[in-house]
Amino acid sequence: MFLKQNKPKDYDCGYNLDLMIAAIPRIEDQDERIRYAKRVVGLIKQSHPNWVDKKGQSELAWDYYYELAEYNPEDYGIRNPFKTGQFDDAE
Repeated sequence: MFLKQNKPKDYDCGYNLDLMIAAIPRIEDQDERIRYAKRVVGLIKQSHPNWVDKKGQSELAWDYYYELAEYNPEDYGIRNPFKTGQFDDAE
């Protein structure tokens, strides 16, 4: 009846971030999945503001998302903008 809860992987972001990351592979629409992943990275940026540069970009936040995910985000069409040379627009 209840979801099994473990300690959050990141205490600053909390358990809900873990649930959000775990939900991404179940989102069927590609564009929605990418938007949702950017929201996740945006929450990481908010929780770790010292990782964000003056332009609002954070390679560390993207790397951390890839580290926390128990799947390969690239398998679901999610690309790290720092690896592809794009602008980090995650908020």
